[in-house]
Amino acid sequence: MAAAKLDGEKIKRQAKAIMDEFVKALDKVGDLSGEIGLEREETTRRGSAKKQDGSFKERMLKNAPRKEDGQILAEKKSW
Repeated sequence: MAAAKLDGEKIKRQAKAIMDEFVKALDKVGDLSGEIGLEREETTRRGSAKKQDGSFKERMLKNAPRKEDGQILAEKKSW
C-alpha cells in the first residue's frame, strides 16, 4: 500500500514538472492577438449527384453475422 502511495506522489511530481515546462514554453510564444479564422462566400458545399452502387447492400449483408429476408438482425439492448 505504501508503494502505491509513493508511486502516486512520483506521478504528481512528474505531472507538475511537465505543466511547469509547458507554461514556460507558452511564455516564449508571445502575443497571438491576430485575427484567426476563415471567411468564405459560401458556407456550405453543394451536393453532387452520386451513382448508386448496387453492390453495397450485398456487401453489408455478406458481412453481417445474422440476417433474414435481406435485412440485418441486430440485438436490442435494454438499459
